[in-house]
Amino acid sequence: RPVERPSGGAARRRARAIMTSSWDDLRATLASLADAFGNQAVEELEAEGDVGSSAARALSDAIAGEPRGSGRRAAEVAWARLQDGVGWTTPAWRECYVLGQLREATEAGEDAAAAASAEKGTEGDDGEGTRGALLRRAMLAVDMAHIMGGPGEIVQRFGRAIEAIIREDRTGSEITGDVALIPDVLPPRAAVTIDPEHALERAEGITAKEFKRNYFNADKSVCLGNLGGSWPALAKWRDLRWLAREHGHRNVPLEVGAYDDAANWKEEVMLLSSFVDEYLIPGLRKELAGEDEGRSRRIAYLAQHQLFEQLPGLLSDFDPPAVCDVAGGVKRVNAWIGTAGTVTPCHFDSYDNLLGQVAGYKFVRLYSEDDSPFLYRHQGAWAENRSWPGDEDRANGDGDGGDGDGGGAGEGNRVAMGKPRRDAQGNISRVDVERPDLERFPLFAKATHMDVVLGPGEFIYIPARCWHYVRALTTSVSLNFLF
Repeated sequence: RPVERPSGGAARRRARAIMTSSWDDLRATLASLADAFGNQAVEELEAEGDVGSSAARALSDAIAGEPRGSGRRAAEVAWARLQDGVGWTTPAWRECYVLGQLREATEAGEDAAAAASAEKGTEGDDGEGTRGALLRRAMLAVDMAHIMGGPGEIVQRFGRAIEAIIREDRTGSEITGDVALIPDVLPPRAAVTIDPEHALERAEGITAKEFKRNYFNADKSVCLGNLGGSWPALAKWRDLRWLAREHGHRNVPLEVGAYDDAANWKEEVMLLSSFVDEYLIPGLRKELAGEDEGRSRRIAYLAQHQLFEQLPGLLSDFDPPAVCDVAGGVKRVNAWIGTAGTVTPCHFDSYDNLLGQVAGYKFVRLYSEDDSPFLYRHQGAWAENRSWPGDEDRANGDGDGGDGDGGGAGEGNRVAMGKPRRDAQGNISRVDVERPDLERFPLFAKATHMDVVLGPGEFIYIPARCWHYVRALTTSVSLNFLF
């Protein structure tokens, strides 16, 4: 039932007084960031000569807050540097970008709070300068600061101020749309047959001490069963409408396109509500209808993202499993949300990893570190691995990510991130482990795999340097804990 908006002007005057205090606090935060590293970043950029002088001037203006719009300009200059093939060669460039976006968020948010069109939220077709457009600008600036490496706790302060206005504007609005629940039963069409000889060992209900002795100390992967079965997240996060309703105004980084389609794969930032409406719900409907989309499936993946620094309210929906404490506790938590058909290629990591499902199902194939000689480790950068090695002619495709101009401002809250620049650090296999080409990779026949299908609440332990490949069988929400 819609919630009634409080009547009278007293509540709105109190809210405005609170928001005035919030903007003062945020300006004070920006001043403290300038003292902490911003002023030094200006000096470092100036020392880079002509290439850094324009960024230094823009950052200096953004720190001073004059002229208005200087924050956006600083972010644009730093963004252009990131996209020009050189990248951010020193931390000062990232600091220029983050400080610029936080100044932009403060200015746009304060203007939105003062705007007369109080009935507009972040939706609608209202033009530039109206409350809704200003809120979208402010929220995107906050989220881009987070995505591009801004300090989580500090960026959250700016996010809370913008969200307070957004949620105030949405009070009393009616929620529409069909229920969209990710099924908690694996559809037969999506099922994977696992050879019992290659089924990953299961050890459900063991203590942390047993886990450490039998698996952690031995660097042995294992399925630990339903560690997350009692989490509120299992019921809440499978509801895609809830996800869009509560957090759809936030912007998230996505990998768009099939992993092995190098020409069309790209990185993009979009509203979480657009991700849900354009990818997750259409894909889910086709799953429920039993349609086999094959290569025509539209794939998008929020992959390995620190979503809980961006949306800390979600932290109350789950607890880190106790087995993570055997190595000093959790160091980082990532979210993985995507359509069916997302793929993480066979690779290894340098940290111990607990991977678990919140909603939907994933197939995981693992190889021990001892199998490394048979897995044809790739030495190139991630950008060179967008199609399976063996398709080298396509692996160097240009893609269509674009140049991503506008300092990450994007068009309609879409930001093209350009070609990926992550370095794989030689940790990816050149083999498509579900469809290996043994003529090209004959030694792969000697590798021994273990398989498992993860369902809601289930977790597996993946030791450091253990090779693993992951494919989503359905629309999926996963977490992994690094420890």
